[in-house]
Amino acid sequence: MDTRRQIQQLVRSDPNLESIGELITAPRGRDCNHLQRRQQQRAIGDSMIRVALGYGNRIYARGAWHFKLGDRHLRDTPYARFTDALRGLTVVCQTSVPNPEILTAYWDWSAKRRVRW
Repeated sequence: MDTRRQIQQLVRSDPNLESIGELITAPRGRDCNHLQRRQQQRAIGDSMIRVALGYGNRIYARGAWHFKLGDRHLRDTPYARFTDALRGLTVVCQTSVPNPEILTAYWDWSAKRRVRW
C-alpha cells in the first residue's frame, strides 16, 4: 500500500483530528479553484492537509494562519513513520481551526532538505 493511502487510513481513525471540522476552500478573487489545482500540482492530499492542521506549528503571519509540519511536530504522533513524506508541508488558511478556510498548500523545500531529531 502506498504512503498516501496509509496516511488516509490513519487520518480516518485519528480522534485528535476530529476537531478540525470541514475543510473549506477560501475564495481567491477570480481564481475559485486555486487550492485544488495547487494540491494536484504538488501532490498534496486532503488527508495530508488535515495532519498539518492537527499537528503542525501554527503561526499568524502576513494576515493568515500558517500550519507547518516539521520533524519535531510528528515525532510522538501516529504519523512519525511518514516524517519524510510530510516534512515541510505548509498550509495557509484565512481562518483557524475549526472549519478552516484554506488559501493554499505548498512544500517548504528548505525544511524538506533539513532533518532534525
